[in-house]
Amino acid sequence: MPLTRRQFVAGSSLAAAYAATGVARIGGLVYGQATGTNEILVVLYLRGGIDGLNFAAPVNEPNYVALRSNLRLRDSGANAGLPLANPIGNGVDFRLHPSAQPLLDLYQAGALAIVHATGLTVSNRSHFDAQNLMEGGVPTARQPTGWLTRHITSSGGQGGAIPTVAASSSLPGALRGSGSAIAMPNLANFALPGDPTIFPAMMRMYTGTTALHMAGFNAINAIQSVNSAIGRPPTGGAIPAYAPENGASYAQPETQSGSLGAALITIARLIKLDVGLRIATLDVGGWDTHNNQGLTTGTYATNVDSLARNLLAFYNDMVRYRQRVTLVAMSEFGRTLRENQSGGTDHGRASIMLVLGGSVNGGRMFGRWPGLANNALDGGDLAVTTDYRQVLAEILVRRLQNPQLSTVFPGLGAYQPLGIVQGSDLPTA
Repeated sequence: MPLTRRQFVAGSSLAAAYAATGVARIGGLVYGQATGTNEILVVLYLRGGIDGLNFAAPVNEPNYVALRSNLRLRDSGANAGLPLANPIGNGVDFRLHPSAQPLLDLYQAGALAIVHATGLTVSNRSHFDAQNLMEGGVPTARQPTGWLTRHITSSGGQGGAIPTVAASSSLPGALRGSGSAIAMPNLANFALPGDPTIFPAMMRMYTGTTALHMAGFNAINAIQSVNSAIGRPPTGGAIPAYAPENGASYAQPETQSGSLGAALITIARLIKLDVGLRIATLDVGGWDTHNNQGLTTGTYATNVDSLARNLLAFYNDMVRYRQRVTLVAMSEFGRTLRENQSGGTDHGRASIMLVLGGSVNGGRMFGRWPGLANNALDGGDLAVTTDYRQVLAEILVRRLQNPQLSTVFPGLGAYQPLGIVQGSDLPTA
């Protein structure tokens, strides 16, 4: 069937759209050229400000008990948390939220580490501003590029057909200004409409040397690579249902677009397709719990359950890749120590970070616990004692072998690894 003008225009528009999202400028690399030994970083953003004080709860802290008469976990009874071995703090009884039982399994297996009292070093309780700063990798001034973008450029770029993916409908702030990233919420629509003649036509269209031409050419290359690996025509069509490995069971199906489970499945498929994936991002909202937060039931418990079950599924599914994959989860801030009158918590200061993978020194908590005594609080809330960038920096240096920290995280200061992940420390610059 000859290619119609409508199909050509549609294909051109789609290729340009992919190019605009920043497809990697990789020349003619195609599927099959990835080494299969690369480290892979997955960055999960928990948007809205997760309540870290009820995720890993200090159940015997006097101010936690006094200021959360309803929204607090206990050490026993119906609202008891799950005991965490190897806690931080002097005699603090930390309990994991009961809906996070799958994460406790990972913690006890040594695959999950919890970093408490983390966040921006300068107080900022605005979602928009705090997310911009955190994804920019700086404490105060918005950057034109994201921290992941600067990691990619400072580490010499990345090979493979699709080295950087946001499993979402748009690129996050961490990939702002990236020339090697593409937004791909799922694989079902990763195709160009029309018959097979559209691809050579598109290749002839993008033969120039400008950034747009190169991005368009490589967008088409990426589409061809993925569809070749999936085993469907490059112009699209149904894809086989995903079959997770190792008994993994995601909490949401692949068809539930926008869900955490579906995004993790997209990332898992790309890793297994061996198209050179190095960096993947995804995010999940719903953590801004001003009203009716709930404790062991309700909105917060439902979100924790989804997070825990999907992370366990992803770890199980990655059974052949665990040593190469490191997942880090973060949020822009925590919640207030004091519960509010609407059955919720408001924007606070410090929160938690989770680090998951086969090369994680898991089964313990990291960071310095400041306590919840009045003189230790920051604006009445849990103080930040670990700059979130130190956690990310350790992963970049020890796992991704990038010591260019002054470029990735301007103003970070001295590199201070906590020992969260395995690997060697390189001289940092």
